[in-house]
Amino acid sequence: MKLVSTYRFAPEQLEEMNTLGLEVKQYGSEQELVDSKEYADADIIIANHRTLQQDFLEQCDKVRWVQVAHIGIERLPMDYLKERGVIVINARGAMGVPISEDILCKMLMLVRQSAVVMKNQFDHAWKKAGPVRNLSGKTAGIIGTGDVGTETAVRARAFGMKTIGINTDGRELPEFDAIYTPEQINEVLAQSDFNILTLPLTEQTANLIDKEQFAVMKPDSYLINISRGALINEEVLLDSLQNRKIAGAALDVFVEEFKHGYLPEESPFWKLDNIIITPHYAGAGDGFGARFSSVFMENLGHFVAGRMSEMVNVRQFGKGY
Repeated sequence: MKLVSTYRFAPEQLEEMNTLGLEVKQYGSEQELVDSKEYADADIIIANHRTLQQDFLEQCDKVRWVQVAHIGIERLPMDYLKERGVIVINARGAMGVPISEDILCKMLMLVRQSAVVMKNQFDHAWKKAGPVRNLSGKTAGIIGTGDVGTETAVRARAFGMKTIGINTDGRELPEFDAIYTPEQINEVLAQSDFNILTLPLTEQTANLIDKEQFAVMKPDSYLINISRGALINEEVLLDSLQNRKIAGAALDVFVEEFKHGYLPEESPFWKLDNIIITPHYAGAGDGFGARFSSVFMENLGHFVAGRMSEMVNVRQFGKGY
C-alpha cells in the first residue's frame, strides 16, 4: 500500500506507517508531487484541492482515499470521486482552535484600533488611537456553528460576550446563548456587534451576505470572514466599507484570492483604512500538525484493517462540505 503526501509527517509517525506496511513518499510542495509522477500507483493521496482535480486523478489508477489538510472541499470533483468510490476526508476538527484564536485576534485588533497603533509606532508617533471599544458586553453573531464556530463562541464568552449562532436546523448548543435558523439570518445580523462567517461555501451560501443583509447591520458593527470570499457580495461589501455603513471588517479570504491564490495589488480593498487583511492563514498555528496527524493515523489504522465504516471526517457526497 502506498501513500504520497504534500503534508509532512513526524519521524515517529512515518515509523508507525512503516510497521503497517505502508510505502510513504513525502513532497515539499504540490508542484514537486505533480512533477514526481509517483502518484500514479498511490492508494492514498494527501494534497490540496488545486492538485486533486479530475485530470490529475484520472492518472491515479489505484487511489482509494484522498485527503486534504484543509476544511473546504467545494472545489474537489466530488461527482467524479463518488463515481470511482474514492473516500474523501478533510481536516475537520483540526482547525477550530487556530481559526477561533485568529477570529478573536481580529476582533481585538478592530476594537483596539491596532492598525493605527502600529502605524503610529512605525512612525515614532506618541499618539492615542481612538475610539477604543471593549468586547465585553457585545454580541458575537456566528454564522455557522461547526467546530470553528463553536470554538469561537467559547472564546468570545471568555471575554464576556453574548454568543448567538446560526445552524441548518436551529438546534441548541451549550456554547451559544441563542441559536437561529438560516431563514433568520437578518435577525442575527441586526443584533450583532460582530458578524462572523464560519460556514462552508455551497450553492445555498454563495452571496449569503448581500445588499439586504448589509442594510440591517448596525453601523458600528464589524464583519469577519475566514471562510470563503464568495459568501459575500464583495461589491456591496466594498461600498459598505467605503461609505462607513458598517464600522469595518477583517477578511482572510476574497473571491479574487481564491481564484489566484493571492489578493491582486490592484484590489480596491488594499486602499481601505477600516479593514484588516490577512493572507488566508487563519488556520495557521503550531498545534495543527498534532491534531491533523492524530486523526489521520487513527483513520489509517482503520483503512489498513478494512474498517472503512469506522473512519472519521469522511465527507458525504452531495452536501458540498
